[in-house]
Amino acid sequence: MPDLPPGVDVLWGRREQAKRGPRPNLSIEQIVDTAIDIASAEGLGPLSMNRVAENLGKSAMSLYRYVRNKDELLQLMTDVSAVKNAPPEPDQDLGWRPNLERWAYALVDLYRRFPWVLHVPLGPTPPIGPGQLAWLDRALACFRRTHLPAEVRIGVVMLLLTFIRGQVRMSQEINLGAAGAAAGYPPYGEMLRMVVDKDQLPDLAALVDEGVFDDPGEGMSDREFELEVRFGLTMIFDGIERLVSQFEEAQ
Repeated sequence: MPDLPPGVDVLWGRREQAKRGPRPNLSIEQIVDTAIDIASAEGLGPLSMNRVAENLGKSAMSLYRYVRNKDELLQLMTDVSAVKNAPPEPDQDLGWRPNLERWAYALVDLYRRFPWVLHVPLGPTPPIGPGQLAWLDRALACFRRTHLPAEVRIGVVMLLLTFIRGQVRMSQEINLGAAGAAAGYPPYGEMLRMVVDKDQLPDLAALVDEGVFDDPGEGMSDREFELEVRFGLTMIFDGIERLVSQFEEAQ
């Protein structure tokens, strides 16, 4: 039987513990929770095995008994964050849309609580930890009473995952970009006016002239973010609803 990839074996409790060496005085849970606290407070930049060890009052070498490297640590952190914000269970008294909407907005909350998750590089395999698979399973469960084929169900969930990840990450980057104003850079709308040519980019230029891209340099407010997410998800769910209806009518 082939081995699970490094990191995945830890998440599923499949890694054999070392029988030699000093008696363990740490746990993987302590290490991962400490790393999550650092990333949540300061981002991934300051995160290192040395920093985690320092916060735990241990030597960096002692951590390698539990976690092989930083990449593995990031993998563990990502899945544990999905456990800490567990997905909602579908309500059997509700239809697929209210249940899937609850799931989608809960995922938005997860990414906003742990913004660093969106900056963790994808590993050598698709997400396969227990926390991440639980989120996938709960989304698919919303379609139990529909006639959507399996490939359509997973396609819908992947569409939602892609949109939500992209929307939350974009809002993060807009807010980071707002810091450029403090560094003396012009606001985005003003820079667009400097480069957008009305002959070459006429439709974009019209929006620039209307002030669509103007902002006070304070980034995206929570209210603006919520409106953009709600607009996008409403468009997606309206499309899914038509798709579900088509398959129901075909039965």
